[in-house]
Amino acid sequence: MTALIPPEDCATMATLRQQIDAIDRDLIALLSLRTRYIDRAVALKRIEGLPARTTDRVAEVLDKVAATAGDHGLDPDLVRGIWSDLIEWSIAREARHLD
Repeated sequence: MTALIPPEDCATMATLRQQIDAIDRDLIALLSLRTRYIDRAVALKRIEGLPARTTDRVAEVLDKVAATAGDHGLDPDLVRGIWSDLIEWSIAREARHLD
């Protein structure tokens, strides 16, 4: 992760934008890493005979990220929506490889 300066220490919009850009790069790197775990899930689900979609797990993940968002002062509904899209994309990726 990139070392950042606190938002309140950003004296110019240029500095603030640099920090946001760095955060975006870190988020992309983390999403890429998450995708590698999704790809590994395909192999494990094949071995364990599990389907791409596990409804209980989807609900569990959405509840966890919403709670975590709330703990960090972030809108839980926003995070739930973002993760819902991410999960659906991941399930579709798994399904393509499992079917």
